[in-house]
Amino acid sequence: MNDTERHGFRDPTRLTNRTRTFLCASIVVMLFSAGTRTAVLLGYGLESPSPLLLLFVIPWAIVMAGAAVASAVLVLVWIHRANHNARALGATGLKMTPGWAVGWYFVPIAWFWKPYQAMKEIWQASIDPKHWWRQGGSPLLVWWWGLWLAGWWVPVLFAGGPVRIQFARGAGVAVQAETMEAVGDIAVDILHVPLTLILLMIIDRIHNRQMEHFSSRTAA
Repeated sequence: MNDTERHGFRDPTRLTNRTRTFLCASIVVMLFSAGTRTAVLLGYGLESPSPLLLLFVIPWAIVMAGAAVASAVLVLVWIHRANHNARALGATGLKMTPGWAVGWYFVPIAWFWKPYQAMKEIWQASIDPKHWWRQGGSPLLVWWWGLWLAGWWVPVLFAGGPVRIQFARGAGVAVQAETMEAVGDIAVDILHVPLTLILLMIIDRIHNRQMEHFSSRTAA
């Protein structure tokens, strides 16, 4: 019994389309978030919001949180499915199981490089399931992971310096520290846009290659 018979290829089309939809929605949400944070930072009267404005802000905050959670969950489910399907198409010897391709995102320290390795394996196995180890990665993967790591470190870089100055010079620098943190949050929102666009390209290419392999196997 081969790999395909044991695991079975699971059509990822519906899952891929839903993942794309929520990722695109998350881009809109993050752009709006960046605009709102910038308006607050520039002092356009939002520091003392009216009750009417709060009626808008609170639901929007819920939408933002919901979009972020939904897109993250769908991406993780898609990664699990893509790893599973790569195996079903005949890829053997993969170091990352479908479970660990997702699980490494939740393991401290290891989450800085293991998820990248898992996605690279999926990419390689989707190009050529039989000889996946001969395939290289892609600049898309490098850019995607670089932006992901930047999203972790940008808030630290913006918040850490002013906080240290504050301890050295006193409470008078509190406003500066708060401003720098706000700038860091805006930078993270903006970074989310190219990060998501690149992830969408990665998802599209992996999905298309896997479907091509599956179609050729079923047609044979």
